[in-house]
Amino acid sequence: MGRHPYAVVGGGPAAGAAARALAAAGADVVLLTAEDRPPYDRTVLSTEVLLHPGASVPEVWPAAADWRARIQVRTGTEVVGLDPEARTLTTAHGDSLTYATALLAPGAEPRRLSVSGSEGPSIHYLRDVADALAISHTFGRARRLVVVGGGVIGLEVAAAAAMRGVDVEVVEARARVLGRGVPAPIAAWIVALHERHGVRIRTGAAPDAVQRSPDGAVSGVRLIDGTVLPADAVVVGIGIEPREHLAHAAGLACDDGILVDASGRTSHPAVFAAGDAVRMRRTGESLGIRLESFSAAGRQGEVAAHTMLGRHDSFTDVPWWWSDQYDATLHSTGVATPNAREVLVGTPEAPLVLSLVGERLVAAGGVGHGPGIARPVRAAGRVIAAGGRVDLRELRTSGGDPASLAAAFRAAARASA
Repeated sequence: MGRHPYAVVGGGPAAGAAARALAAAGADVVLLTAEDRPPYDRTVLSTEVLLHPGASVPEVWPAAADWRARIQVRTGTEVVGLDPEARTLTTAHGDSLTYATALLAPGAEPRRLSVSGSEGPSIHYLRDVADALAISHTFGRARRLVVVGGGVIGLEVAAAAAMRGVDVEVVEARARVLGRGVPAPIAAWIVALHERHGVRIRTGAAPDAVQRSPDGAVSGVRLIDGTVLPADAVVVGIGIEPREHLAHAAGLACDDGILVDASGRTSHPAVFAAGDAVRMRRTGESLGIRLESFSAAGRQGEVAAHTMLGRHDSFTDVPWWWSDQYDATLHSTGVATPNAREVLVGTPEAPLVLSLVGERLVAAGGVGHGPGIARPVRAAGRVIAAGGRVDLRELRTSGGDPASLAAAFRAAARASA
């Protein structure tokens, strides 16, 4: 397969952003992805593709960009071996590729449900376009769906299914849905939204078995307490696990993710990594963090590419992500620490929750109908980036109006700059 100055392994947002940054700088790149298409916009999978079976899935690169000619994309090419010392990649077809510098962006794997009956037809996971198309097809024939997992993916799937006329029940093992990174008032708002659309949500409940009829078709989900929920299909969204096996087998440092610094460097100087598969540790940190979002993955890929090119760059961004469910959008920025206290501002129609350590803002999340709630959340991100403080009394004088809150956050960011 020849020798290449830069090799990128993966087909998600981190791989796409890295290849783009390298090619735009004039470098020749080979990108190897196991999927059947170049890197694409995965944010549409749990919304547009599930809602509209014929929806197109846009690529992450502009079609007319002249730098695209410098990216050699090899689809259907799974990389199964990495030798950092020899600087070679081996594919599942047995081919070998030599590189000068490589970037790993293998993404993450959905965590599997392991109960009786969970292997077989009509058990779905959502990670790529093939998964989304299969689930969308299921919505066209299933009458009853059980979603296992009340996280973001599970609730987005539940919303799409309900909008397609499917009877939906969500099962969440924890005491509430969205227990990871979403404040309780916002989670309660989302639950009420789903209930208005006919979705039933059970918390503190976990599946014990997937029941099947004699012909193997799914007939229901039995919970640990013995309750049986009728179902024609099951979608599982119980988290993801970083695909670190390639890096681990190659001797790279891993710890629930490929370990990288803020510039995307792994433990080998000729190998970089970015995206959902990495755990980033900044200087002085012992634990590090995995950021499972489209925007963070893309920016990490860009930062790593710049570093590969010899430029100084590092990931200092305040994390930000969003989720569309029905006609509402949830926005979140920052990372709430265990010692943070939550303060509810905003209105009942558009609640906004701040996470504070002392008076310092570390995270903010909001939800509402339409695009308005995005403005104060993004503005709060500017305060977090500046390491700034907020005046709760001033915020509360806004009456919870999103535009007024956004203005107050912008002022606080300027004062902290």
